[in-house]
Amino acid sequence: MKLVSFAIDGIEGFGAVTDSGVIELSGRLSGRLQTVRDVLAANALDEARAAIQGVEPDYPVNKVKFLLPIPNPEKIYCVGQNYREHILEMGYEIPTSPSIFSRYARTFVPHNGTMEMPSHSEHFDYEAEMTVVIGRPARHVSEVDALDYVAGYTVANDGSVRDWQARGPQVAPGKNWENSGMLGPWITTSDEAGDPANMLVKSWVNGELRQEGNTSDLVFSAAFLVSYLSTFITLMPGDMITTGSPAGVAVGFKPPKWLKRGDRIDVEVGSLGRLSAQVGQAG
Repeated sequence: MKLVSFAIDGIEGFGAVTDSGVIELSGRLSGRLQTVRDVLAANALDEARAAIQGVEPDYPVNKVKFLLPIPNPEKIYCVGQNYREHILEMGYEIPTSPSIFSRYARTFVPHNGTMEMPSHSEHFDYEAEMTVVIGRPARHVSEVDALDYVAGYTVANDGSVRDWQARGPQVAPGKNWENSGMLGPWITTSDEAGDPANMLVKSWVNGELRQEGNTSDLVFSAAFLVSYLSTFITLMPGDMITTGSPAGVAVGFKPPKWLKRGDRIDVEVGSLGRLSAQVGQAG
């Protein structure tokens, strides 16, 4: 099942994406379930699956305005330097512990959105990433059991402002520019997503293939990251973990191929879908 948050005629809702369109779930589930995050928190994925059986879509996919898959997540954690080839491209050593930082929801745009060119930098980079979506509270979970706490997966572009990222020992300023990243287009539930340890990860800029990797190259797997993060904080339904980006980022080229206004970025991860956005005005 592909769960999507969207707006139609200015009214926000959520539903399921099928081959023939979007099925509205906002009025088809128990009254308390008003968002995708509500569905995850209530462990109601089976109720949602039952509600779409034999139902014709309410809207064509091209008629809805995509929102972030979880518009109001409690937490978004990101992992840096987690693909071996990317680490080598950057001239770093393979880490023994994951590099973790936080991003805020307002720093991401949804599918078909417009990323903002940073107002104080031209070192704007793209990073295609598989993203884990937590389905139930996870605290002190083992790596063996970790994926049982995952509701599904989505696609991210962890857009980075590289010179600001390097201004101090913390990368947060370069990772939290307004509308500098991408998330979406939907959440593919774990039963349909495939193996998170074997997903192709690709990005294109203006149709030029820039990144082509596989999550098998991850230093720290999705399962490890869920377990690791749950050691120090409770992961809650709707929380997201972007898992790192493969080689081929802009800064890795000589000279760097920085993003600029008017560029189109497409990101694809396995069977999770294609996430697209444009680079627009400075923000």
